[in-house]
Amino acid sequence: MVRWNISLFGSGGQGIIRGGQILGEAAVLEEGKDAVLTIAYGPEQVGGWSRADVVMSDEPIDFPLITKPDILIVMSQEGLDRSWKEYREPKKLLIYDSELVNVSRVKEIKMVGIPATKIAEQLGIRIVANIVMLGAFSEITGIVKRESLLKVIGRKFPKALELNERAFMEGVRHAKESMTI
Repeated sequence: MVRWNISLFGSGGQGIIRGGQILGEAAVLEEGKDAVLTIAYGPEQVGGWSRADVVMSDEPIDFPLITKPDILIVMSQEGLDRSWKEYREPKKLLIYDSELVNVSRVKEIKMVGIPATKIAEQLGIRIVANIVMLGAFSEITGIVKRESLLKVIGRKFPKALELNERAFMEGVRHAKESMTI
């Protein structure tokens, strides 16, 4: 059995929960895997913390909660601080927004920094930073195929398909560059 525990952390408005939904739907609807999404967020109306946990497996999922993620995707400093307090560290990989998250205290784990928010701002709209991160995630891990994620993104955002595809591919491009350094 192959099981992946993936946690996304950030701030409200960064599309963390939407990113988890896209990831889970791509796994289930496009690749025939089982997936479970669990979400949590702070009580603040704007800007509080946000978290999405996605468990994916090629077999039925018997325990849907994540006690320690294999992969952690972090888009805010509070997200990193909160996730480290809860989990300490991911088992395999940390993908983080290199413009917003200071990882200087993180040691002995594979890390890839992607300037997702900066890329999104260069594309003209900050809210596609989560899509940039999904592109990077797809390229770095290969857990969910690029095509699968793009199909779900197309269904969710048909009016902004071109922008979201550009954001996704920028994430792929930056991930490739980060991995060759």
